[in-house]
Amino acid sequence: MGYAALLYDRLTIDEAELLLTANRRGLTFKKVFTKDPSMLSEADLTDVRVVVNRCESKNRALEAARRITSLNRTIVNSYKVEELCSNKIRTIETLDKRGIKVPKGLFKLFPRDLHGSSNWIDEVVEEAEVKLKYPIVFKPTHGSWGKGIIKIDCREHLMEVLRENSKPNEINPEGVFLQEYVEKPGFDLRIIAYKEKRETDILCCIARVSRRPEEFRTNTHLGGLPVGVELENYPEHVNEVLKATEIIMQEEEYGIIALDAMPQIENIDHSIVYKLTGECVKMYDKIRKFVDENKFKRYSEWKNEMELMFQKLKMDDSYIKLRKVISSLLESSSLKIHEANSRFDYAMNTRNATGVNPAEKYVDLCLEVLRDNQPS
Repeated sequence: MGYAALLYDRLTIDEAELLLTANRRGLTFKKVFTKDPSMLSEADLTDVRVVVNRCESKNRALEAARRITSLNRTIVNSYKVEELCSNKIRTIETLDKRGIKVPKGLFKLFPRDLHGSSNWIDEVVEEAEVKLKYPIVFKPTHGSWGKGIIKIDCREHLMEVLRENSKPNEINPEGVFLQEYVEKPGFDLRIIAYKEKRETDILCCIARVSRRPEEFRTNTHLGGLPVGVELENYPEHVNEVLKATEIIMQEEEYGIIALDAMPQIENIDHSIVYKLTGECVKMYDKIRKFVDENKFKRYSEWKNEMELMFQKLKMDDSYIKLRKVISSLLESSSLKIHEANSRFDYAMNTRNATGVNPAEKYVDLCLEVLRDNQPS
């Protein structure tokens, strides 16, 4: 039957959750640690048929997918999916060309002559003001976890940001990306979707709720509150997400990704979202502190206590009301999908907020591949 392998460059609680889930279900993962995926060889993958790529570094994840593919193993996710998800510009352009609603954006390559950056800045500002309206969002093309995202309210601020980002760096290797600012109703959506035997489906969804109106970033790494959402109650949203998943997965048979989407709602006061969130964050911050204090200890020893803390949060009156408010707002919303992630965190927030464990789907996919590779 062969084996499955877990490829990683840092063992987080997400990988620990996957190993626990696999062990409970009788799937043995061969753990393969790498800091240089290009050096992976047949010897590293003896009897391995399928590899789950959980490298945190995007460059490593991409190189790992390329190398594993060259060694004729199935990898989740494939090189094509990994490559598309690693590039925000290509993701947006690909979805837009296929009719998926996305935020308007502008990508400008850095000037070839870095001494001519002042002219380049003027050109970018002029084009941005024609195509986009203030406020404008500056987004790193290869960033993650909300780092480096800046909301820009005026020309002077835009010029200042461009001056500071007028040459290649690790998170902006080719140019700058500016995007329209989409007014959120206090939250956006993180949707886990997958492809199994050429059938796409949605696994689960959370709303990531900002703590205050002035904090437009909703990432849970920055303190955004996770709230479980039953996306199946909104058929239009489901259809849009499934179409986007099909486009990103292309012809691949197996894969699992996280899509980020912005709900758009016209002329609705959503101040109640911030009020209720403010009443929930004390309990949530206790969970965050608990996880941070225990992250270097064995995950299995404190996992249950974290789950109990989440259960108490989910039974809190303010949290229950917030979930109902979010559900009501989604009924009158449209979605703009703005990002796809091939490696996403789930063990703390998504799993506990939704009651659905993405590790189970990783195991499902591996078992399916192993069954397909059995000799007839």
